[in-house]
Amino acid sequence: MNKLIHNFEERFSRQSGWIPTEKLLETRAAVIGVGAIGRQVAWQLAALGVQRLLLVDFDEVDFSNVASQGYLREDAQLKRPKVKATQQLIRRIDPHIETEIVIDRYRPKLVVGIAVCGCVDTLSTRAAIWRMLQHQVRFWADGRMMSETLRVLAAADDES
Repeated sequence: MNKLIHNFEERFSRQSGWIPTEKLLETRAAVIGVGAIGRQVAWQLAALGVQRLLLVDFDEVDFSNVASQGYLREDAQLKRPKVKATQQLIRRIDPHIETEIVIDRYRPKLVVGIAVCGCVDTLSTRAAIWRMLQHQVRFWADGRMMSETLRVLAAADDES
């Protein structure tokens, strides 16, 4: 057995039978927007075992993001791009996860993979990204946050 797969088996021994290890090894997921919701989504995807992640965001960490988005004070002091700070967090979870970062807004030319989590700030941007990607992805999740309420909308094709 391949060592990476063996480590997965060990890592998920308590969830064996319902965590699809083979699919996680094959999946490339994208998180568009790594603010309050997107950073947590990327963190959870890494913890779950997704091995290839694309992180897209144009913004840098500000001191107000420390409390509201889970960034570190050091990230704010350095004005680190949010995607770089999130990439560092993912490397601490699992240094074998391939992370590609894009310090920019989502552009149609980006290859996103089969699973996309849209975590951007505005409804118009969410709608535009969905229109561009709806025929390219097999799974789409859209996270929205208002005050203390989180709402997640998801869509998947028949095969997935």
